[in-house]
Amino acid sequence: MASQRNTKLPVVTEAEQAVRAAGGRRATFHQRHVRRGNWFADWAGRLGGSDVYIGITGKEPTARKVRLLLDDWIFEDVSTKDLGGVLTEIFHAGAARGGPAQGATIRAKRLYLLFPAQVLKVPVGRSRYSATRKPPPDAELSPWERALLVESDGPVDGGA
Repeated sequence: MASQRNTKLPVVTEAEQAVRAAGGRRATFHQRHVRRGNWFADWAGRLGGSDVYIGITGKEPTARKVRLLLDDWIFEDVSTKDLGGVLTEIFHAGAARGGPAQGATIRAKRLYLLFPAQVLKVPVGRSRYSATRKPPPDAELSPWERALLVESDGPVDGGA
């Protein structure tokens, strides 16, 4: 069991490869076992013109789904086979954006018709992942977030 604790999990290796492919230097995640089989891995560095924090957590070393923390976005139940694709889509889609939004996007929405929110949607193959947060002031958006920002589907401020 001790040797298994020191071995990097395949999902963490996949995340490292995706971050490196997107231009992250020294993309080596710090992986640690928390308790009862739970594990956590994280990395912080420059990516997509931004200071980025990425955390991954799973309930067991062989988990089929993980939680992805990306700055202040939280994606629940990301398939381990899609994790690298999610990171790749986020950091390559913004860089390659020029035409209509087809990949990862951030849109302004309203939750329950009252609360403003931003929704980050990421398509990977046949799967779709999303995370929601309270919108920060525009001045606080990271360059990678600005690259994914598209117009909302409807009125956000209650106007027509």
